[in-house]
Amino acid sequence: MLKRLAAGALLFTLSLLAWAEQKVEFSHYELHYIVLNTTEIPPQVAERYNITRSGKQAFINLSVLQKTIGDYGTPVAATITARQRSLVGQTSLISLREVREGDAIYYIGTFRIFDQETLWFDIELELNDGTTFDYSFAQKVWQE
Repeated sequence: MLKRLAAGALLFTLSLLAWAEQKVEFSHYELHYIVLNTTEIPPQVAERYNITRSGKQAFINLSVLQKTIGDYGTPVAATITARQRSLVGQTSLISLREVREGDAIYYIGTFRIFDQETLWFDIELELNDGTTFDYSFAQKVWQE
């Protein structure tokens, strides 16, 4: 029961932040992504997923949906690599872990940030059907 409550709280929190979520379509799929400061994650959800809440740490959540007509899409598993890079060219790999809650599949990771820094995120993914996709996006992050 507590596990379902925590999962529901994470999904609820992320749905409240839907304005910050972005997506990109490729082939018959969508890559959904969101980056936010870990202080925006409720304490009980952070504890459940072993996420350290810190004003100097950010969180990335990635999910892949197969597009379906008249539906939100079907979650699919993927092999995903995520890197962050600064404007001066420093890069680091973001360690992601797969989370499955009911039918949902998402990949989460945390990383250190500096205040008012614009970061580039390079995402590489491969699906079980052999589809591959590379995508990069920039986002400004703030320490809290």
